[in-house]
Amino acid sequence: MLPYGYLTGHGSIGRGRHIEILEDRLYELLRTALREVEVNEEWYCEAYKDVEAAIKAGKFKSATEHYLLAGYFEDRLPHPIEVDEAWYLAQNADVAEAIQVGKFFSAQQHFALAGFKEGRLPSKGWSLRQYRHARERRGEVSLVSRSR
Repeated sequence: MLPYGYLTGHGSIGRGRHIEILEDRLYELLRTALREVEVNEEWYCEAYKDVEAAIKAGKFKSATEHYLLAGYFEDRLPHPIEVDEAWYLAQNADVAEAIQVGKFFSAQQHFALAGFKEGRLPSKGWSLRQYRHARERRGEVSLVSRSR
C-alpha cells in the first residue's frame, strides 16, 4: 500500500497512463486494502491533535477509524516511518540539495513534513503494510487480529 499522494501522482513522482474509475469505488477499494495497514493509536493521536479531539467529541471511534475514513486520503502517516537516509537522498537529489542549503535537517524530516505527502518512498520497496508485518514477525501482533 503506497501513500495516497503517490497514487494520485502528486508532484513529479510516478508516470504512466491515466485510467478512469468512479471515486466512491476507488475509495472502497482503497479502504479494503487499508485494513492491512496498522495504525499506532497512541502515536497517531499525539501527532494529530485534531484527530484526538474528534475522537473525544465522538466523531470517530478510534484513530484507526479516522485513518480508514479520512487520514489516508489526507496523506497522514499511520505510524512512525523510518527513512533510509542514504537511499532517500540518492533517489531524491532535490532533497539532498535542500538539506545542503539548510531547508531541512535530514531526509527523515523532509519525509515527515513533505515527502510522504508528495508520494516519495522512504526506502526501497517500502509499503505502509511493512509496520504490521514486521510486528507480526516479532510476535507483537496476532495474525488473527488482521480481520476487522
